[in-house]
Parts: sequence; C-alpha cells; structure tokens
Amino acid sequence: MRKVKVVTLLIVAALVGLSAYIIYATSIIPAVQQKEGSIRKIDAKQREIYNDLGLTGEQKKLLEANKNKHREQTKALFTQMRQEMTLLRQELDKSELNMQTIYQINNEVKQLQAQMLDNRLEGILEVRKILTPEQFKKFEDKMNERMGHFKNKHERNRGGF
Repeated sequence: MRKVKVVTLLIVAALVGLSAYIIYATSIIPAVQQKEGSIRKIDAKQREIYNDLGLTGEQKKLLEANKNKHREQTKALFTQMRQEMTLLRQELDKSELNMQTIYQINNEVKQLQAQMLDNRLEGILEVRKILTPEQFKKFEDKMNERMGHFKNKHERNRGGF
C-alpha cells in the first residue's frame, strides 16, 4: 500500500513538473523564435544593402568591426544612462528633495547622452572612411529610406503629425 502511495505521489509530481515546463516553454519559445526571426530579417537587410553597395570583402569586414565596436560602446553608455535615470527617479520620489543630487544626476545623464551622440558621429565618420563617395551616397539614401519607413510607421501609430 505504501509503495502505491509513493508511486502515485511521484507520478503527480512528474505531471506537475511537466505541466510547469510546458507552460514555460510555450511562453518563452515563441518570444525566442520572434527575436531570432527579427535578427534574420536584419541580417538579410544588411546583406541586401551590402550587395547593393557592391562592397569588397575587406569593406564588409571593416564595416562589421565598426558596427560591433560602436554597438558595444552605445550599449554600455545606454546601460549607464538607464542606471542614472533610475537614480534620478528615486531622488524625485523622495519626500525631501536634494536639489544638488538631482542636478548632479541630471548632468551625468546629459554627459552620457553627449557621449552617445559623439559615438554615433564617430561611427558615421568611420563608415565614410571605409566606403567610396558613391557607396556612401547610396548607403545614406538607403538609411534615409529605412528611417523614413520607421518614422512614418511611428507617426501612424501615434495618430498623426
């Protein structure tokens, strides 16, 4: 009789564990697949742009290195800025405001934003060095076309202007 209870308990525990795993997998896997699909779309767009520009193998390597370098720098700066913004929100939520601390944090945020803009400019200047003038013009046109698409989509989602 005791063995039957133990086996039954083990079966119930296994079913509960399996149910939890199925719920977890059904919620996580679609999100991962969607992210992977987005990455594949971005890679396909990038290959399309590279083909349209007629890049050499060396140019592709240099552009990839430039993109990765500036992406990592921007990511680090953005993480720092997000931390500073959290600190600022915490300071603003306090019942007693310390204006010196608030202004200090705000200045840090502004400095990080300036560094991000500088990083973006450096990236653009590097791309300009890598590409020929004709390739850069095509590249600019493609980027403006893509940004216009995002801008129009954003405006439609916001309802206008």
